[in-house]
Amino acid sequence: MAAVFSFVSHLVDVPPAPDGPRDGVDALLALAGREDGPALLLSALLQAAGERASVGWTEPRAAGARGAAAAPVFAFVRVALEFDDLRRVPPHAGVLVEHGRCYLPLRPRHARSPLGFLPRPARAALPLAEPARPAPL
Repeated sequence: MAAVFSFVSHLVDVPPAPDGPRDGVDALLALAGREDGPALLLSALLQAAGERASVGWTEPRAAGARGAAAAPVFAFVRVALEFDDLRRVPPHAGVLVEHGRCYLPLRPRHARSPLGFLPRPARAALPLAEPARPAPL
């Protein structure tokens, strides 16, 4: 999963060519859009590798009080995790629990994007998601 995430993150971090698509990735991103394309590409490659991945979109949020900007809607990839997988997740990753299942949210936007990390405003916009809490000992 980490290798595919890193590959897609580096792939989409290259600016588009000014004179049209250079290759199939440019054509795919032009077709799917520069915003949703990276998540669609990552989801497809993870599914091909046997992961249970799906594309989700954040819920739109209106601008808040005190002039806070509205949260934009963006695509991300949800990778389903089994309980045994949780020990291999990086410590900075924000595992989400939804309907009793664990998911790792991924957003491949930049070459240096950390695996499984979403900024707090982005995490707050995820639909029906709550952070996973460790079980009491």
